[in-house]
Amino acid sequence: MIESLTDNLIRKGHIPQEDRDIYLYGFDITFYTIWSTVVLLLIGLALQQFWAAVIIVSLFYTFQSTGGGYHAKSHLACLLTMILGLLAGLGFVFLKKWAFVLWILFGIGSILLFSFPLVLHPNKSFLNAKRRPLTIRSEITTLFLMSCVIALNIYWNRYLHSFSAAFLLSGLSRIAGKIIYDREVIPNKMKH
Repeated sequence: MIESLTDNLIRKGHIPQEDRDIYLYGFDITFYTIWSTVVLLLIGLALQQFWAAVIIVSLFYTFQSTGGGYHAKSHLACLLTMILGLLAGLGFVFLKKWAFVLWILFGIGSILLFSFPLVLHPNKSFLNAKRRPLTIRSEITTLFLMSCVIALNIYWNRYLHSFSAAFLLSGLSRIAGKIIYDREVIPNKMKH
């Protein structure tokens, strides 16, 4: 479908032939992101936790976009990982009675996000030249979102479980990415 769309746009003169691969990649990522997000939100809806799912998915995407983290090797593996993460995060609803536990988990997630502010996939090594500004952007985003969550949840903590889950899962994604990417990069450096 994506190839047909791209080839049709090339035939109509909207896309230059030499940019075909770039557009294929862009359309692929766009359609996958939309499709997978809809699936995740439908899971939240089916479990009667739609707004909790919106919070978890939105924050996770924000943290992944600004600071990186684990990325699966295929769309299917990514979707399955996201589904498992969402289900685990939605399971935090059972901790709603213990706000202090949720605050501790939120704190752990925040510490992880600050400890690993930028975890770049090896395919994004070209961004190493911008590492410092990207790290600062990630830290500012984390600080801003932490402040919003704390301010919102001091008096009204209906979704504290969702915020705690999103911060913790995002922090764990950064750790997983760091561990996996270090394993991939170090052997490649030894080959050179």
